[in-house]
Amino acid sequence: MSDPSSPEQLGQSINVFMRVLTGVSVDRYGDATPCAEFTVRGLVNHMAKIFLMAEALGRDREWDPSTATADPMPFLAETPESGWPPLLAERAQAAVMTWADPQVWEGEASMGGSLMATAALGGILIGEFTVHAWDLAVATGRFLRIPDHLAASTLETYRREAPRMRGLGLLGDEVTPDADASLFDQALALSGRDPHWGPPPRAARALGTDA
Repeated sequence: MSDPSSPEQLGQSINVFMRVLTGVSVDRYGDATPCAEFTVRGLVNHMAKIFLMAEALGRDREWDPSTATADPMPFLAETPESGWPPLLAERAQAAVMTWADPQVWEGEASMGGSLMATAALGGILIGEFTVHAWDLAVATGRFLRIPDHLAASTLETYRREAPRMRGLGLLGDEVTPDADASLFDQALALSGRDPHWGPPPRAARALGTDA
């Protein structure tokens, strides 16, 4: 049985990501991110895939693995990059609505590998949206405050899933966090990210969340 807070937390994590994305100018799409394999543009395209995957999982539909490497994702292909955020917002809303049903969190599903408890996959999605929101924020010179409850959920997920995900090549090597690292910095370190990563010095502005 899922934690009653899980649907709300997934919706909040998606909203955190979308809040960051809507503040990204297309002229930053070539910038590096903490994910070595992604520029900002590549990360936005990756998250388009995750939104579609999340909706498919929640609706118990088959996920087409051939789209996993599409660049751009098919629903973005006919739209200039400056128009991508509104299209992701539509998919984000669909994912939020799908996973808002507590029954979606029951049973098992798969992201393309072995079957897993759907609740565990939901936790991975919370971590995915939260960590990639941080990736996108720091890549574009901003500070993102992650609410404590989302940080705790993300850390719990990576403590449980990081060894398996790392074995599949989905995460980089674990980073040693500072002794006084926050919950979210600990989660970042488990995900293979340096919590102190940053782009070349830029004027940073604080970015809070309403989650």
